[in-house]
Amino acid sequence: MLTEILSREECAKCRICCCFDSYDIWEAPVVSKELADVIVKEHKPDLEFVPKGDSFVMKMDREENEDLYYCSVLDHSKGCLLGTGKPFDCSIWPLRVMRFEGKRVIALSPVCPVVIKKPVSEVVALAKKLQDKIFSEADKNPDLVKNYEVGYVILVVED
Repeated sequence: MLTEILSREECAKCRICCCFDSYDIWEAPVVSKELADVIVKEHKPDLEFVPKGDSFVMKMDREENEDLYYCSVLDHSKGCLLGTGKPFDCSIWPLRVMRFEGKRVIALSPVCPVVIKKPVSEVVALAKKLQDKIFSEADKNPDLVKNYEVGYVILVVED
């Protein structure tokens, strides 16, 4: 979805969005019941999910001797096992739908090493282009909306 500013190759090399510290585990992707069922049936039969509102988050195990949690559907040699069937959170990352002062916003995670170097005008233009789709998805699944975190650049405020 973000291929205008972020190539698949750049993502495949990095994978920072597939790894979480204990302080940013809140960023883990939210999945619907339907997607959770597909993941278990077609990709990881033993995968467990943690309820989050009406949705779920994949259970991730902490790496031994590290404060890191890798996405449960990440194959370290092949990449994401879900291919194009990724959770919506993953398909728009490093953009995030957040709640800020009573409004929904599209914000930019400061963590993506590629997008953070792009001209802000390009990133804002893409966020505006995608805003209807992003806010529509958030309407369907309110659990996608995360609380605003300091450091995230607000690109679009919902009307």
